[in-house]
Amino acid sequence: MSDSSQQILDELQHWGGPAELSAFEAVMWRAESDPRLRSTTTSVFILDRVPDWPRLYAGHQWLVRAVPRFRQRVLDPAIGLPTWVEDGRFNLDYHLRRLSLPAPGSERQLFDLAQTLAMVPFDRVRPPWEGTLVEGLEGGRAAYVLKLHHATSDGLGIMQLLSRVLGRTREPSRRAMPKPDIAGAARARSGTRSAMQQLLGLPQQAAGTVSALLGAARRYVAEPEALRAALDYGKSAQRVLGAKPVAGSPILKRRSLDWRFDAIEIALDELKSAARACQGSLNDVFLAGLIGGFRRYHEAMGVPLKQMPIGFPISLRKEGDAIGGNKFAGMQYPAPIDELDPIARVRHIQAFVSDARGEPALGVMVHLMPVVMCLPNSAMTALTAAFTTAQDAQISNIPGIAEDVYMAGAKLTHFWPFAPIPGCAMMLAMISHNGRCCIGLNSDRAAVVEPQLLVDCLREGLQEMLALGTTAANKPAQPAHSKTAGKRSRATVGA
Repeated sequence: MSDSSQQILDELQHWGGPAELSAFEAVMWRAESDPRLRSTTTSVFILDRVPDWPRLYAGHQWLVRAVPRFRQRVLDPAIGLPTWVEDGRFNLDYHLRRLSLPAPGSERQLFDLAQTLAMVPFDRVRPPWEGTLVEGLEGGRAAYVLKLHHATSDGLGIMQLLSRVLGRTREPSRRAMPKPDIAGAARARSGTRSAMQQLLGLPQQAAGTVSALLGAARRYVAEPEALRAALDYGKSAQRVLGAKPVAGSPILKRRSLDWRFDAIEIALDELKSAARACQGSLNDVFLAGLIGGFRRYHEAMGVPLKQMPIGFPISLRKEGDAIGGNKFAGMQYPAPIDELDPIARVRHIQAFVSDARGEPALGVMVHLMPVVMCLPNSAMTALTAAFTTAQDAQISNIPGIAEDVYMAGAKLTHFWPFAPIPGCAMMLAMISHNGRCCIGLNSDRAAVVEPQLLVDCLREGLQEMLALGTTAANKPAQPAHSKTAGKRSRATVGA
């Protein structure tokens, strides 16, 4: 086996992080006692032909051996953090399914099926994932629907996984079989002891916390710079935690348990051209286009709007971090819906992201999750719902795979990401894949009562931004002037 193959296997063995869920992941897992807050991510892969079923099945057998997290379930004790433990009764046939669409097999039928699959809650005594091969898609195509609980990984982590497990050719590739996960078997045997160990360790943890606080106090006295940094962090935390979302849209207030999936495709080259014309990032142009689409939707519905509360994640991943897991901070953005100038919207986004990234306490909410997790479940759920339901939309942009990839001999042509809507009216996620940008829209049917109108308006808003790139490409080159050059925001987001 080559060194690169061994490195990939080593990375996959640790995909998803440590056995214990982080406090943030634990809150996502436990908040589902309120069904509005379910955190199911759904990826819909469009394949150019029906993949070979024996190869697909064998590939999943390899996957669950290479990536232990796919055969682990969550053990959730009454006290302490939930823990990933080996499912001693793991059955691949439960997690991997095969269905067929009725004629004519349209993409609308596929999305209707996928949204229904996504709304079915996971069996919480099994590993929280399901893969479904969907045959009968028009044009001799097929699809693969992957359901995965958000406590397992954010969008960037999922892309890290897929980039390592999807094939690069139609032909079968020889992969070395991973060694049996002895450590995983040991975790399965010891999982029931985890809660007791955490309980017994609480006095020691408390003593350690007190000791750390005393040590920090001594350091602040001896090192004025450390004290100033701590005070700056405290002020930053006040700003981050004190930021209140603007009032939500009056036509997006209702909530239900019913999801609807829609899709929008744009060309990656056109988005890049627009970004160059705007002197911004792909993310700046994407957000500015959606904001323009939201304005059009509200105007068409007869309810003009000045601002709209939008949430989006900013990645906290650092070089050297293990792949998978959840490493992002959520930000609440007062989107200027009434801003007609697309360039002005880009500059507004850039200024907001620049200020947000400059906050020392950007990830303070993540650090507060251990406190939130200790609240009674009803209080924790209410607090989580108050934060998410205040947002009309959440938006995520995830870098994809830039080359052709295959699944059991079938080429993946489109990757539609449908992130969960834990209490908000809608979620839009974009993944760039081999020259195309696939935008998945998951909306609450009670909030978005005219879904096709919304899709049409969002397309128009995005096309308005893409037209800037086309116009710039047809103009003679002009020298850039420092007074007009805007800052480039580099917010890498994932959900």
